[in-house]
Amino acid sequence: MKITLIQIYYELEKLEALRQYRNNAEINEDMEALLKALYEKNVPAEVRERIESAGNI
Repeated sequence: MKITLIQIYYELEKLEALRQYRNNAEINEDMEALLKALYEKNVPAEVRERIESAGNI
């Protein structure tokens, strides 16, 4: 599957505070996990299966 970049706006002070406790790689991993959970929660299983099977062709 193709990969795309997602950009969001977030308060700088909060991000700087987060970076005191997590490095960028960890933050990215956490964001990917949250996005995966959001996807699985909202996209019906049959649609996810179709997308995943199309990516394996």
